[in-house]
Order: sequence, then C-alpha cells, then structure tokens
Amino acid sequence: MDLLESPIQKLYRSFLVPSLFSAVVTSVYGFVDMIAIGRGIGPKGTAAISIATPILGIISFFGILCGVGGSVYLGKARGEGAVEKSNAYFSASLFLVIVVTILAWVGFIVFSKPIYQFFGATENLMPYVQEYTNCIVWTMPFFILSAYLSNIVRSDGAPNKVMAAVMIGGVFNIFGDWYFVFPMRWGMFGAAFATVLGMIIQFTILCSHFLSKNCGLKIVKPFRMLRALRNILFTGFSSSTVSISLSILTVILNKQVMRYGGETALAVFGVAVTFFLLFQSLFAGVGQAIQPIVSTNFGAGFRQRIRQVDKLSLVTAFFMGAVFTLIGELFPLQTIRLFIDATPEILEITPKIFRIYFLSFLLMGVNIQSIYYFQSILKAKLATVLALLRGLLFSGILVYLLPLLWGLDGVWWGMGIAEFLVAFLLIPLRHTYKKNS
Repeated sequence: MDLLESPIQKLYRSFLVPSLFSAVVTSVYGFVDMIAIGRGIGPKGTAAISIATPILGIISFFGILCGVGGSVYLGKARGEGAVEKSNAYFSASLFLVIVVTILAWVGFIVFSKPIYQFFGATENLMPYVQEYTNCIVWTMPFFILSAYLSNIVRSDGAPNKVMAAVMIGGVFNIFGDWYFVFPMRWGMFGAAFATVLGMIIQFTILCSHFLSKNCGLKIVKPFRMLRALRNILFTGFSSSTVSISLSILTVILNKQVMRYGGETALAVFGVAVTFFLLFQSLFAGVGQAIQPIVSTNFGAGFRQRIRQVDKLSLVTAFFMGAVFTLIGELFPLQTIRLFIDATPEILEITPKIFRIYFLSFLLMGVNIQSIYYFQSILKAKLATVLALLRGLLFSGILVYLLPLLWGLDGVWWGMGIAEFLVAFLLIPLRHTYKKNS
C-alpha cells in the first residue's frame, strides 16, 4: 500500500478498520475481566479492577512512548525517501524500549505494594488487587513490548498483522477468563492469568512480522543516537500522555469517589472506567490510523493529502463520540447489569452517574484525534500541552474543585467540562495552523 499515491479515502479505511478492530479487542481484555470478576467475585472485585486499571495504563505508557515516537520519525524519513534513516530510528526506538522495559519491570516488582497503596488500595481491597495485579507485573515485558510493536508494525504498512495479533490474543483471553474464573475457580488470579496468556500470544504474532518478506525494518547502527532518542521520547510523549494521564487521573477519581460516595460508588465507577478505556482506545485508534499516513505525507510535503485525512478522521471521531454518549444516556441500567450482579444500592445510583459521566465522550474523540494529528506533523510541544491539559490539568483541577460545590456529582461533571474546554481551545489553534500552512 502506497502511503503517498493511494487515494486518501481508501488509504484511510485500510488503516482505520484494523485500528478500530484492534482497539475493540484490546478493550475486550478489560471488559471480559470486569464481567468475569463482577459475576464471579462481586463488587469488591470490580472495585479492585478500578485500582488495577491505572497501573495497566502506566505499563502501556512505556510501550506507547517508544513505539509512537519511533514510528512518527520512521514514517517521516520514509516520506523523504531516506530508508537508512528510517531504519536508524527504528533501531534507536528498539534500544530505548528494551532499556525502559528492564527499568520499569524491576521498579514495579520491588515497589509493588506501595504502588498499589498509592493508587487507592485499602486494607479491604489489597488482597484482591494483589491477586490480580501481581500476575501482570511479573509478566510486564510482554505488555510493554506488545504496545511498542503494535505501533511499529502498523507504521511498517502491516495494520492487518496488528489486528490479527490483537484478535487472536483477545479471543484466547475471552475463553480463558471464563475457564479460569468459573470452572477452575481461580478468582482474580484466573482473570489476570487469562489476560497474560492472551498478551503473550499477541506479542508472539507481532514478532512474526520481522520474519515476513514484507517487513521493511532492519536493525542498523543508529547515527546521532542521543539526538534520535531525544526526538523519539519528545514526540512519543504526547500520545503516551493520553495513557498515563488516565492512570494518574483514575487515582484522583478513585480517591474522590471513595471520599464522596464510598465502595458502592467505586464499584459503579469501576464499570464506567472500563467503558472509558474502550472509548478512549477507539478514539486513539482513529489517531493511530492517520499517524502513518500523515507523518509520511508530511515528510513528502503533500499538505493537501494531510488536510483530507485530517477532515475524514475528525468527522469519524465526532460521530463515534455522539454514539458513545447516547449509550450512557439511554441504557444505564442495562449497561451496569452486563458487568455485575447489581444490588439495589448500585441500581439506584447508576443512572445519574452514567448520564453525567458519559457526556465526556461527546468531544473526547475530537480532542484525542487532534493530539495524534499535531504529533504526526511534528508539533510535539503543542500535542503534549493538549494532552496534559485534557488528561491532567483541566480534569484534575475540576475533579477536586467541583465536588466542593456539588458533592459526588462534581466528580462526574469534571470530566465532561474538561473535554469541552480543550475542544474550545482547539478552534483557534486549528485555525492558526491551517492559515499558516
């Protein structure tokens, strides 16, 4: 597939469909774990998952950081016709992800319990959190490297290989969750074990790309190593911030929900976070679909093609956001019953929580697409600022301040207002860039 010559609509679809499919199946890991644990263990299990979720986000952060940064510069170099330079960036990103993986793995193993406590694990929930998360921490390299390889392999023109890897691993995870949690009665560990085995399968399939005749990647000696590493880290930070900021924000949300609503509200929030992860993954899938197209055409100087794919992806992201918002507005009780054997207390508070919280999805897609877009045209500073404003500053401040006025409702409203503020800022930013380009 020719990123510089193929019709934009056809090219966009060929990357979008595998990216969205991969995002759905990746999120199935969390959905199936939540359903299995909610049905097999109960509200304490789902509350523990809401604590484990941000930890998984941080683990993904390391792989996305190296993978997206490497793939953007790899694509730009190919657009310029500099094949050796693109391989040099791939090699530098591979070296970086190996070093980061080793450091992160050791750190999480040594400081696992303090990390769980920091993310909100109480004395009652700690056994559930440890049973689930320890299994994932010990196999962390597969999670980091899979996130890294998904971006690199997609940028090498093989989005279908990424989709196949995620699909096969996800299907195994679905059946593994059922088998290990119910017939085997392994509880929280069983759900985590199924997730780990699914990720190992995904990692193995992604590695097979390097044995394919269609693989255009080669390990070479990087030139200007320090500069290459700096470029990769700086460029990859904005989109990886989408992942890690959610993790940090979830810590804040967990503590605020416990403070103003208790464990019952946290159990409902655990389900809401699972949807948040799915929808954010789908929005990120739109961004990941345009990243190879935009970065390669940016390197070649084809600005009109960039504007075309940007417009297509913005429309896609907004339409998806509208559909996702309607799910929470129209079907809150049906949705919560899919995940847990809901008590009367949970059924009483769920509709209001979902109807406020799901409003945040309306503009979220536009914001996340814009972060990936600016990153792909090497506007890394702007992309990082947008990611931090959206994921931490606006949302973090509002989640702390609004509950002082509105109690628990303020926690849910903070997310939607933060997304609106970022979207409002994007209007003049996009107008300025369009005028200058």
